[in-house]
Amino acid sequence: MRLKDKVALVTGGGGDIAAAIARRFVDEGAKVVLTDVDAALLAAAQRTLAAGDAVTTVAGDVRRLEDMERAADAAEQAWGRLDILVACAGVIRHLPIDRMTLDDWRWVLDVNLTGTFTACKAVVPKMRKAGGGRIVAISSVGGRTGRPRVGVNYAASKAGVDGLVMCLARELGTFNITVNSIAPGPLAGRMTASMPPEDVKRLIGTACIERLGRPDDIANAAVYLASDEAAWVTGEILDVNGGVYI
Repeated sequence: MRLKDKVALVTGGGGDIAAAIARRFVDEGAKVVLTDVDAALLAAAQRTLAAGDAVTTVAGDVRRLEDMERAADAAEQAWGRLDILVACAGVIRHLPIDRMTLDDWRWVLDVNLTGTFTACKAVVPKMRKAGGGRIVAISSVGGRTGRPRVGVNYAASKAGVDGLVMCLARELGTFNITVNSIAPGPLAGRMTASMPPEDVKRLIGTACIERLGRPDDIANAAVYLASDEAAWVTGEILDVNGGVYI
């Protein structure tokens, strides 16, 4: 019960990673607010979790600060506090640059990077008031190094998340707020389900542990960074990728 009595806000709540994180957080004793722009996905996630009154949902768009403030308020109204943010909302639109439009670029940057900023901005005042907190952003190996067939929009957005994390960690350390990111490698789930089998095989072959990652691999890392065990860990990018870099 490493997160007993803690309250967490998880953005991108209708996605595979967010659902796995919410499940692990509840198992560790936390209460969770899930937020996502897709209300139907949120409802499905809540049904799948079947966590009773430990999980609530708030529809909202991470690109809109007022939506993230409303989600943060919902956590405080439901349970009196907000201790943890997991900024998990993310999208992909992988295209070569000669086919990538400005709309493709802006959409990915707005959701992945601006969405992380708005979520952080919404929770920081509440964490400062509470005397501390944990911010965990979901980055990507695609933002850490050049990756075949990764769009420059996605790579730039995730590299930006890592820069935000490192800078914000320095800014918020004096308030006992840690800020870290997790950089997953290729994961089994919606993002790879539609890929051709040969592309999935190629991805698996880039790792030392030759399998796709699982959402639970990311959730386990998130529990650690959100817990008191990581109280002196901040400004770090934790690679969870099966050894892609080795």
